[in-house]
Amino acid sequence: MHSNTTHVATGSQAGHATKIISAPVAFSALIAASVGFAVLATAFYYTPFHSGLHEDGPVEKVSAALWALCAIMVFYFATLSALRKHWQVPMLFSLLCARELDFDKRFLSEGILQLRLYSGDAPLWEKTIGGLVILLVLIVLWRLLRVNVPILMTGLRHLSAWAWGGVFAVGSIVVAKSIDGIGRKFADFGVTLDPQLIETAMVYEELLELFAAAIVAWSICLVGAQIWRDKKA
Repeated sequence: MHSNTTHVATGSQAGHATKIISAPVAFSALIAASVGFAVLATAFYYTPFHSGLHEDGPVEKVSAALWALCAIMVFYFATLSALRKHWQVPMLFSLLCARELDFDKRFLSEGILQLRLYSGDAPLWEKTIGGLVILLVLIVLWRLLRVNVPILMTGLRHLSAWAWGGVFAVGSIVVAKSIDGIGRKFADFGVTLDPQLIETAMVYEELLELFAAAIVAWSICLVGAQIWRDKKA
Protein backbone atom coordinates (compact mmCIF):
# COMPACT_ATOMS: atom_id res chain seq x y z
CA MET A 1 0.00 0.00 0.00
CA HIS A 2 2.80 2.36 0.94
CA SER A 3 4.64 1.49 -2.27
CA ASN A 4 1.57 2.24 -4.39
CA THR A 5 1.04 5.56 -2.60
CA THR A 6 4.67 6.51 -3.14
CA HIS A 7 4.41 5.57 -6.78
CA VAL A 8 1.29 7.69 -7.27
CA ALA A 9 2.85 10.64 -5.46
CA THR A 10 6.04 10.34 -7.54
CA GLY A 11 4.03 10.14 -10.72
CA SER A 12 1.99 13.16 -9.69
CA GLN A 13 5.14 15.16 -8.97
CA ALA A 14 6.59 14.16 -12.32
CA GLY A 15 3.37 15.26 -14.01
CA HIS A 16 3.53 18.59 -12.23
CA ALA A 17 7.18 19.02 -13.26
CA THR A 18 6.28 18.31 -16.87
CA LYS A 19 3.49 20.89 -16.75
CA ILE A 20 5.81 23.45 -15.15
CA ILE A 21 8.46 23.26 -17.84
CA SER A 22 6.41 22.36 -20.89
CA ALA A 23 5.08 25.79 -21.87
CA PRO A 24 8.29 27.80 -21.21
CA VAL A 25 10.40 25.15 -22.94
CA ALA A 26 8.04 25.05 -25.91
CA PHE A 27 8.11 28.83 -26.23
CA SER A 28 11.92 28.87 -25.86
CA ALA A 29 12.28 26.29 -28.60
CA LEU A 30 9.99 28.33 -30.86
CA ILE A 31 12.06 31.46 -30.22
CA ALA A 32 15.34 29.69 -30.98
CA ALA A 33 13.88 28.16 -34.14
CA SER A 34 12.61 31.57 -35.28
CA VAL A 35 16.00 33.23 -34.82
CA GLY A 36 17.75 30.34 -36.55
CA PHE A 37 15.32 30.46 -39.45
CA ALA A 38 15.77 34.23 -39.92
CA VAL A 39 19.58 34.07 -39.95
CA LEU A 40 19.85 30.91 -42.05
CA ALA A 41 17.21 32.04 -44.56
CA THR A 42 19.05 35.32 -45.03
CA ALA A 43 22.44 33.58 -45.32
CA PHE A 44 21.29 30.95 -47.84
CA TYR A 45 18.85 32.88 -50.00
CA TYR A 46 20.49 36.30 -50.18
CA THR A 47 23.90 37.16 -51.60
CA PRO A 48 25.52 39.15 -50.16
CA PHE A 49 24.12 38.66 -46.64
CA HIS A 50 23.14 42.31 -46.12
CA SER A 51 20.84 42.24 -49.16
CA GLY A 52 18.41 40.16 -47.12
CA LEU A 53 18.24 42.73 -44.34
CA HIS A 54 15.76 44.96 -46.10
CA GLU A 55 12.20 45.87 -45.26
CA ASP A 56 9.95 42.81 -45.47
CA GLY A 57 13.02 40.56 -45.37
CA PRO A 58 13.12 37.42 -43.18
CA VAL A 59 14.99 39.09 -40.31
CA GLU A 60 12.54 41.96 -40.04
CA LYS A 61 9.53 39.65 -40.34
CA VAL A 62 10.83 37.32 -37.64
CA SER A 63 11.60 40.31 -35.39
CA ALA A 64 7.98 41.41 -35.73
CA ALA A 65 6.77 37.86 -35.09
CA LEU A 66 8.88 37.65 -31.91
CA TRP A 67 7.42 40.89 -30.55
CA ALA A 68 3.96 39.51 -31.24
CA LEU A 69 4.96 36.29 -29.47
CA CYS A 70 6.09 38.35 -26.47
CA ALA A 71 2.60 39.84 -26.19
CA ILE A 72 1.00 36.41 -26.57
CA MET A 73 3.21 34.93 -23.84
CA VAL A 74 2.30 37.72 -21.42
CA PHE A 75 -1.39 36.94 -21.95
CA TYR A 76 -0.65 33.23 -21.57
CA PHE A 77 1.33 33.40 -18.33
CA ALA A 78 -0.25 36.37 -16.56
CA THR A 79 -3.39 36.25 -14.46
CA LEU A 80 -6.34 38.51 -15.20
CA SER A 81 -5.55 40.71 -12.19
CA ALA A 82 -1.93 41.03 -13.31
CA LEU A 83 -3.03 42.02 -16.82
CA ARG A 84 -5.29 44.74 -15.43
CA LYS A 85 -2.24 46.27 -13.73
CA HIS A 86 0.38 45.53 -16.39
CA TRP A 87 -1.61 45.86 -19.64
CA GLN A 88 1.00 48.32 -20.87
CA VAL A 89 3.56 45.51 -21.24
CA PRO A 90 1.77 43.50 -23.95
CA MET A 91 0.69 46.81 -25.49
CA LEU A 92 4.36 47.83 -25.74
CA PHE A 93 5.19 44.56 -27.51
CA SER A 94 2.25 45.07 -29.88
CA LEU A 95 3.48 48.55 -30.73
CA LEU A 96 7.01 47.25 -31.35
CA CYS A 97 5.57 44.57 -33.62
CA ALA A 98 3.62 47.18 -35.56
CA ARG A 99 6.74 49.34 -35.80
CA GLU A 100 8.77 46.46 -37.24
CA LEU A 101 6.04 45.98 -39.86
CA ASP A 102 6.20 49.72 -40.63
CA PHE A 103 2.56 50.23 -39.71
CA ASP A 104 3.49 53.73 -38.52
CA LYS A 105 3.94 54.86 -42.14
CA ARG A 106 2.29 52.18 -44.25
CA PHE A 107 -1.34 53.31 -44.07
CA LEU A 108 -1.02 57.12 -43.91
CA SER A 109 0.34 59.68 -46.34
CA GLU A 110 3.15 60.48 -43.88
CA GLY A 111 4.70 58.61 -40.98
CA ILE A 112 2.94 58.97 -37.64
CA LEU A 113 6.15 60.31 -36.11
CA GLN A 114 6.72 62.78 -38.95
CA LEU A 115 5.92 66.42 -38.22
CA ARG A 116 4.75 66.81 -41.82
CA LEU A 117 1.70 64.69 -41.04
CA TYR A 118 0.40 67.31 -38.61
CA SER A 119 1.71 70.52 -40.18
CA GLY A 120 0.98 69.63 -43.81
CA ASP A 121 -2.12 69.05 -45.89
CA ALA A 122 -2.85 65.52 -44.67
CA PRO A 123 -6.57 64.74 -44.11
CA LEU A 124 -7.96 65.44 -40.67
CA TRP A 125 -8.69 61.75 -40.05
CA GLU A 126 -5.01 60.89 -40.62
CA LYS A 127 -3.92 63.57 -38.17
CA THR A 128 -6.47 62.29 -35.65
CA ILE A 129 -5.25 58.70 -35.95
CA GLY A 130 -1.65 59.83 -35.66
CA GLY A 131 -2.42 61.90 -32.57
CA LEU A 132 -4.28 59.03 -30.89
CA VAL A 133 -1.41 56.63 -31.55
CA ILE A 134 1.11 59.08 -30.10
CA LEU A 135 -1.15 59.57 -27.06
CA LEU A 136 -1.29 55.78 -26.60
CA VAL A 137 2.51 55.53 -26.81
CA LEU A 138 2.92 58.25 -24.19
CA ILE A 139 0.43 56.56 -21.85
CA VAL A 140 2.23 53.23 -22.27
CA LEU A 141 5.61 54.83 -21.55
CA TRP A 142 4.24 56.62 -18.48
CA ARG A 143 2.74 53.39 -17.15
CA LEU A 144 5.98 51.51 -17.76
CA LEU A 145 7.99 54.13 -15.88
CA ARG A 146 5.53 54.27 -13.00
CA VAL A 147 4.67 50.58 -12.61
CA ASN A 148 7.24 48.36 -14.31
CA VAL A 149 10.58 50.15 -14.04
CA PRO A 150 10.61 49.83 -10.21
CA ILE A 151 10.00 46.08 -10.61
CA LEU A 152 12.83 45.92 -13.15
CA MET A 153 15.19 47.75 -10.79
CA THR A 154 14.34 45.27 -8.02
CA GLY A 155 15.09 42.42 -10.40
CA LEU A 156 18.45 43.97 -11.28
CA ARG A 157 19.39 44.29 -7.62
CA HIS A 158 18.54 40.62 -7.10
CA LEU A 159 20.55 39.69 -10.23
CA SER A 160 17.48 38.19 -11.88
CA ALA A 161 18.26 36.86 -15.34
CA TRP A 162 15.01 38.21 -16.83
CA ALA A 163 15.79 41.74 -15.60
CA TRP A 164 19.32 41.79 -16.98
CA GLY A 165 18.02 40.28 -20.19
CA GLY A 166 15.58 43.16 -20.46
CA VAL A 167 18.33 45.72 -19.90
CA PHE A 168 20.53 44.05 -22.52
CA ALA A 169 17.63 44.10 -24.97
CA VAL A 170 16.97 47.80 -24.38
CA GLY A 171 20.68 48.51 -24.85
CA SER A 172 20.68 46.55 -28.11
CA ILE A 173 17.70 48.53 -29.40
CA VAL A 174 19.37 51.83 -28.48
CA VAL A 175 22.56 50.85 -30.31
CA ALA A 176 20.56 49.60 -33.30
CA LYS A 177 18.59 52.84 -33.58
CA SER A 178 21.76 54.91 -33.21
CA ILE A 179 23.34 53.26 -36.27
CA ASP A 180 20.11 53.18 -38.28
CA GLY A 181 20.68 55.34 -41.35
CA ILE A 182 24.21 56.13 -40.23
CA GLY A 183 25.22 57.17 -43.74
CA ARG A 184 22.43 59.74 -43.93
CA LYS A 185 23.17 61.04 -40.44
CA PHE A 186 26.84 61.68 -41.21
CA ALA A 187 25.96 63.15 -44.61
CA ASP A 188 24.04 65.90 -42.79
CA PHE A 189 27.41 66.98 -41.36
CA GLY A 190 29.17 66.78 -44.72
CA VAL A 191 30.84 63.43 -43.99
CA THR A 192 30.63 60.63 -46.56
CA LEU A 193 31.07 57.15 -45.13
CA ASP A 194 32.44 54.15 -46.97
CA PRO A 195 29.52 52.17 -48.50
CA GLN A 196 30.97 48.98 -47.01
CA LEU A 197 30.82 50.53 -43.55
CA ILE A 198 27.19 51.53 -44.11
CA GLU A 199 26.32 47.98 -45.21
CA THR A 200 28.06 46.52 -42.16
CA ALA A 201 26.16 48.91 -39.88
CA MET A 202 22.89 47.80 -41.48
CA VAL A 203 23.73 44.15 -40.75
CA TYR A 204 24.42 44.93 -37.09
CA GLU A 205 21.30 47.08 -36.81
CA GLU A 206 18.91 44.39 -38.05
CA LEU A 207 20.58 41.59 -36.11
CA LEU A 208 20.61 43.62 -32.89
CA GLU A 209 16.88 44.27 -33.26
CA LEU A 210 16.27 40.56 -33.90
CA PHE A 211 18.28 39.44 -30.88
CA ALA A 212 16.69 42.12 -28.69
CA ALA A 213 13.24 40.70 -29.44
CA ALA A 214 14.52 37.16 -28.82
CA ILE A 215 16.12 38.10 -25.48
CA VAL A 216 12.92 39.76 -24.26
CA ALA A 217 10.94 36.68 -25.32
CA TRP A 218 13.32 34.37 -23.44
CA SER A 219 13.12 36.65 -20.40
CA ILE A 220 9.34 36.28 -20.44
CA CYS A 221 9.82 32.50 -20.55
CA LEU A 222 11.94 32.74 -17.40
CA VAL A 223 9.23 34.76 -15.64
CA GLY A 224 6.58 32.37 -16.93
CA ALA A 225 8.45 29.36 -15.59
CA GLN A 226 8.67 31.00 -12.16
CA ILE A 227 4.93 31.80 -12.22
CA TRP A 228 4.13 28.17 -12.98
CA ARG A 229 6.40 26.97 -10.20
CA ASP A 230 4.71 29.31 -7.73
CA LYS A 231 1.28 28.04 -8.80
CA LYS A 232 2.30 24.44 -8.33
CA ALA A 233 4.19 24.96 -5.06
